[in-house]
Amino acid sequence: MSSSSALEPLPVACFVTSHGFGHGTRTAAVLQALARQAPGLKLDLFSTLPEWFWEENLSSLASFRSHQVRTDVGLVQKSAFEHDLDQTLSELGAFLSFGSEEVERARKTLLETGPAVILCDVSPLGLFLGKELGIPTVLLENFTWDWIYGGYLEADSRFGPYIEQLGELFGSADLRIQTEPLCERMQEHPLVPPIFREFEQSPERTLERLALPAGSRYLLVTTGGIPHEYLFLERLKGRQDVHFLVTGSFSQLQREENLTLLPHRCGFHFPDLVRASCGVAGKVGYGTVAETWGARVPLVAVYRDNFRESSALRSFVEGNLPNMEASQSDFLNGSWIGRIDDFLALSTIEKSGQESGACEVAKLTLSIA
Repeated sequence: MSSSSALEPLPVACFVTSHGFGHGTRTAAVLQALARQAPGLKLDLFSTLPEWFWEENLSSLASFRSHQVRTDVGLVQKSAFEHDLDQTLSELGAFLSFGSEEVERARKTLLETGPAVILCDVSPLGLFLGKELGIPTVLLENFTWDWIYGGYLEADSRFGPYIEQLGELFGSADLRIQTEPLCERMQEHPLVPPIFREFEQSPERTLERLALPAGSRYLLVTTGGIPHEYLFLERLKGRQDVHFLVTGSFSQLQREENLTLLPHRCGFHFPDLVRASCGVAGKVGYGTVAETWGARVPLVAVYRDNFRESSALRSFVEGNLPNMEASQSDFLNGSWIGRIDDFLALSTIEKSGQESGACEVAKLTLSIA
């Protein structure tokens, strides 16, 4: 950032994949760090994440506008654990023509606001528009979609042209930042630790707000930001010695015996819920791994079958966190509940603070703004 503009509000555009909440939480952590380093930050956020997500995760340090724009296709999800490759392929062609009305609205917004830099969390759209309009771009990734699709190429050659086009787009970034847990290391690009949101309240205060007695232990059950219907809730009630905090697409906060059911928009800061827990159980994605690692709590890890990122996530979890793996079928049918005692017996982790990669990403981003 030049000295002449150092005192002026910095306009930044941000394009975020909406493949679950994990990329959004990662971006939010970076934007919070960026706002501290560049006071008066002015953000234009392009994604399909709901407005409330940004309201709950960005402080008053930055002003923002949220634009509902699809920024990539990713993998079309049938459920939290299943994706649809045929539907993904049918949508890729139209999206990668970049000719939709949504894209035109995003282009118009960028021309009007003149951002100093475009930050892209795995979104090819922001890279495409940045290159077209001559705006510096930053790509933040622990994988890219061309790499993900490469895992399906042998079985379906239709991915080939899209892999090539996306590879060129991801390679066009002016600055590419990689973050752990990383799928494919490229030595020429900077690498930062896992990125997680900062904590806001103490574990004691979190327990108080949950109406749980001081010293209570609870297990946090989650499938990230993708809707999922839990079929094992009654089985959880059989463990009255453990409280379960279950997050998902519930209409409101509900309490049933030893269960607390929390909607995604619940008024709690999710990293605080993680840190106050005795462990996290659920679908493993970037956000869950990074925030569990940041909070230093054990993990019941459920990896998605036939998803290329899973091997990198498993390698990181096994090397850095006390963990117990459960298969998708064991998680879905609730048989993992029979092993809770083994999980609770895992060695605890020293609660010394982990260093998030967010500040380093913010610093690198400002270097080209």
